[in-house]
Amino acid sequence: MRTASRLSRLLGFVLPVVFCVPAAWAQESYPEKNVEVVVPWTAGQATDVAARTVAEQLSKEMKKSFFVTNKAGAGGAVGSAQVARASSDGYTLLAGSTGSVVVSPLLNETTYSAADFVPAAMIAKSPSILITAADFPASTIDELIQELQSNPGKYTFASSGNGSATHLMAEAFNLGHGIEATHVPYKGSSAALTDVLAGRVTYMFDTVASVSGQLEAGKVTAYAISSKDRSEAVPHIPAIAEVTELKDFDIASWIGLMAPKGTSQSVLEAINKAARVYLDTPEAKEKYQAMGLGINPMSNAEFQEVVEREVALYKDLLGKLGLGR
Repeated sequence: MRTASRLSRLLGFVLPVVFCVPAAWAQESYPEKNVEVVVPWTAGQATDVAARTVAEQLSKEMKKSFFVTNKAGAGGAVGSAQVARASSDGYTLLAGSTGSVVVSPLLNETTYSAADFVPAAMIAKSPSILITAADFPASTIDELIQELQSNPGKYTFASSGNGSATHLMAEAFNLGHGIEATHVPYKGSSAALTDVLAGRVTYMFDTVASVSGQLEAGKVTAYAISSKDRSEAVPHIPAIAEVTELKDFDIASWIGLMAPKGTSQSVLEAINKAARVYLDTPEAKEKYQAMGLGINPMSNAEFQEVVEREVALYKDLLGKLGLGR
């Protein structure tokens, strides 16, 4: 009896240790199989290109394939919902962005919210530039603001669609300066930019990549950029926070890898660490800068703070505009 009791106590000590080892080992050996990266947009879009570049580097660094699949539709909601429902084992990731993760659930009836995802790796940020056609009679942002404020209802602003990042940037800019202008939504930024260049619409915010050619050709006047810091792609363009009264203005769409809620911290940190091996290089900086994107590696805790801050920002803004659901 005494021997059996000693054996029982011994096993009681040993078994938990033995059975804990495989779980820890499994996390340390992630990934053990290929990882799907779902892009909720069509191929060739900014999020797609940015995600494919990082996925290729993660495949090299982590010795398993990080393969991209495009699941477009409903403003990014189709692919995002798929990942939100996926197993939280780290083998299905979302190439998320401000639009699909933050704005879409606040604007539309979706089956997910930003809280259904956890950050794995911030990739880049995409600020936008406030522009008019080159012949518009305002050469500085002070002159532009004064002209818009002095003529409520006279002018128009374009965007790539209702609830799009460029729409909400412009609305935040207008509200902050007491500007009354009419919104003209388009199906994509290309058509919107065409009408701004032609003078059919007064102004708009558009991405660095979209307007770079027009800037070089002298066809637009660029007043300021939407992020709090200047973009290294166009360092001569000041930030709105620098040159207006809106000292806290800092709106730039982000692109990053996210996982379903419940994914282990060890897996998330492994992805973040592997991604930063590439993102911290001059090669990555140059490649993303050519796409009009600013490399923005950060810890997952910092990434989470960005998401939470944006949820609060856009919930408040959409409410003021009467667009929130």
